Amino acid sequence: MAHDLVVKNGLVVDGTGSPGFEADVAVDGGTIAAIGKDVGPGRTEFDARGQVVAPGFIDSHTHMDLFIVQYPHGNPVVNYGVTSIVIGDCGASIAPVPPKGEPRDVLIAYLRRVLDDYVNDNDWKWTTFPEYLDYLEGRVGVNVAALVPHSPVRLVVMGEAAYKRESTPEELESMKQMVREGMEAGGIGFSSSPRGGPAIHAGTPSTLATQEEMAALANVAGEYGGCFQFNGFGNLLKPESGFPELVEKINVPMIGNEFRVRPGEKEDGLRAIDLMKDARERGKDIYGVVIPYSHIRRFDLNDCFILDGLPLWEEIKHDRDELARKLQDPDVRRKLDEQRRENAGEPAYPEWLGWGGVYFDVMGREDLKSREGRNVAEIAGDSGKSEVDAFFDTWLEDGLASKLYYQGFANGHMDLLAEMIRTTEGLIGTDAGAHLDRFFWHGAPTRVLGYWRRDKKLFNLEEAVHKVTGHPAAKLRMNRGILKTGLPADITVFDADKIDDLASKRMPAKLDEEEIHRHPPGIGAVVVNGEIVLEDGECKDVFPGKVRRQELFVPGQ
Repeated sequence: MAHDLVVKNGLVVDGTGSPGFEADVAVDGGTIAAIGKDVGPGRTEFDARGQVVAPGFIDSHTHMDLFIVQYPHGNPVVNYGVTSIVIGDCGASIAPVPPKGEPRDVLIAYLRRVLDDYVNDNDWKWTTFPEYLDYLEGRVGVNVAALVPHSPVRLVVMGEAAYKRESTPEELESMKQMVREGMEAGGIGFSSSPRGGPAIHAGTPSTLATQEEMAALANVAGEYGGCFQFNGFGNLLKPESGFPELVEKINVPMIGNEFRVRPGEKEDGLRAIDLMKDARERGKDIYGVVIPYSHIRRFDLNDCFILDGLPLWEEIKHDRDELARKLQDPDVRRKLDEQRRENAGEPAYPEWLGWGGVYFDVMGREDLKSREGRNVAEIAGDSGKSEVDAFFDTWLEDGLASKLYYQGFANGHMDLLAEMIRTTEGLIGTDAGAHLDRFFWHGAPTRVLGYWRRDKKLFNLEEAVHKVTGHPAAKLRMNRGILKTGLPADITVFDADKIDDLASKRMPAKLDEEEIHRHPPGIGAVVVNGEIVLEDGECKDVFPGKVRRQELFVPGQ
């Protein structure tokens, strides 16, 4: 009898880190039925000759809570081989939903701030967290592992008081019951934004919670085998933040976002790795979400953060015409460059990694469009000028009207970023669905397999596949991430020589419809629970994704 699906003639890299081997993979009823040379025919067959057959990639951190409703195939991450996503991160999500009025308005405003302005509640067909999972079930092309989010829970239970004060014992009991209901419905854990985390989350309902409230809710999730996800990861290294004290009160696996290196804090990368290793030795499992890219920050003349705070810049920047005249002076340029390298004064950006990170993004003059997407080092190389002169000459030619960005705003030290990616304490995430004007990381798994594995030699093939499959599955306790008989058939087929992420080649202005539906080179097929959801750059209208912990996690978790 024929199998439902056979992926034939590929190099099977099973997600464990073991050496790859040539074999067919047979699937029946959404489960891997056999792996070997003579598995028999399939009613559907995919020829993977010359390609790698791997477990589906796991995205450990997204904000696709509404994206997965708007783009149910799983775009943009399914395009890059992702078969499972985590949502509900940072205590921010679209369920449960407070009643209309000020609490609902506060939630929408919060989500627009931390996700983007695409958020609205016009088509929300659910109120509770269980109803949200009910809505997703049978409507999504990828697996969705949802965290129960703190701020919406607070708003439903406490109303306007959620963003004004601490909870009462009775309110805390109601919140604990809501977390229980969410976990019983299929949530994978509890998430929050503690006080003192990223500034963009300041004043949100969860920041009004005491450590005791946060720990109590996280530990309820732990009763069901769930995890605790939080943001402000870097505060674990700052005792005055209260974060080290908080994690001592929580008795579940913890995932912090974002494990990154901020400007001027290079030493924190290795310190954080040591902290997580030491925590594990003490029985605390803490992992950090790593984005395998340098961050960008956009700027222009009105917000020239790379120069703001330098004494000479502060002196000359106020009159545009006078500024343009002064920037013609070689001595002014030399002094600005010198002050920038020395971090003179009170620079807004406290760590200078060179002009090579400065890109001209949008030029005002048509005859300068050829320089869009190019960095100062490239322009200097073409013109034979110094980098300083190439920057100021180009900027002045464009009437100081250029839109620019700096690449390296965080994670600017690539050698250190490599260590953060490689460590077993790091989980790869995309942050897809948030900050659509600068978070272009939806290709993160293919970034690991392409740039970091093939170009930088950070991993061999089997190690790189493990990093985005078996490794996150083990830390999240998912029954995915490995190709093994009897396990769910989540499979990604890719060409190891061609796979690429497309990000960073030319930064888009925003993650728009074109980017959301763009398919990278090298992805042959994506299989979710035994059904081909993407083949040769096209999503299919099938929606086999699972949405409940009971189906996504190892039994008993």
